[in-house]
Amino acid sequence: MGAYGHLVAIYLIWGSTYLASKICLSGPHAMSVLQLQITREIIGASVLGALSLLRHGWPAGVRGRDIGLCLFCGVLLWCGGNTLATACARYTSSGFIVMAMGVIPLWTALFDSLFGGGRISRRMVLSLLTGLAGLAMVVWPTFHGGQAGNGQGHPLLIMLVLQLGAMSWAAGTVLQRPLAARFPGGLIASAQLATGAVGLSCVALAIHDVPHFDVGPQQWGALAFLVLFGSVIAPSSYVAVVRTFRPEIASTFAYVNPIVGVCLGSLILGERPALLSLVGMVVILGSVALLLLPTRLNIFGGAGRRKTA
Repeated sequence: MGAYGHLVAIYLIWGSTYLASKICLSGPHAMSVLQLQITREIIGASVLGALSLLRHGWPAGVRGRDIGLCLFCGVLLWCGGNTLATACARYTSSGFIVMAMGVIPLWTALFDSLFGGGRISRRMVLSLLTGLAGLAMVVWPTFHGGQAGNGQGHPLLIMLVLQLGAMSWAAGTVLQRPLAARFPGGLIASAQLATGAVGLSCVALAIHDVPHFDVGPQQWGALAFLVLFGSVIAPSSYVAVVRTFRPEIASTFAYVNPIVGVCLGSLILGERPALLSLVGMVVILGSVALLLLPTRLNIFGGAGRRKTA
């Protein structure tokens, strides 16, 4: 799979994972959030790790600080970003989650400027602010209606949790870039998933969250999708995207995911977004085009970026 193939994979897969998570967390046979996350992360880490070691072997030149950075990014990505967003699936619609997480590129660009030495151009700022304006249009009907996407939670609290998750994911994206340039993507994703599983297992033990297996067929099917696509294919594709593209391009999945998530939520769960939310998604897509346009000749990181500096 080429670089753009990996980018398309995370566009489509991560646009549908919150729908699958909502199915797992809904109904009389629902899983707990920690059971869902720990299960998918353990299996995903095992499969990715085995495949990577068989294909590449253990990489040379691994330093202690590389391991520490990888584990820290795993906590940010899988204990923080993904789990916080998944936890909201019990209280709001899947479409609302993917729409609210659309600000990830904004946080990523800001963190890249702060920690990665990146420079934010005027056009980049304009595109990110346009995306943020589109996000505001997407979520405004939810705040006006008083519930998060026809769910059961308070919209302000859910938005705060989602933004904390978005910031955590963005920070992990920026910080892991040096690792993605040196080590196999599958091995990095495996280590990060395993770190997330260990961290969440500690939380589950602390709060006595006991797993159960009285799970319905819909939940098992959604879990299988999350394991195969959400925890095996998408994480390795994401590492490949981070290695290949600049951070603000790597995070554009958060702009496309709302389109996929809202369409699937409407078709499968009968979720109905407001007209203003649909207009907001069009604005978000326009911001993606604006973000990509000035970097069309320099959307890849590394040497190509230096040549045009």
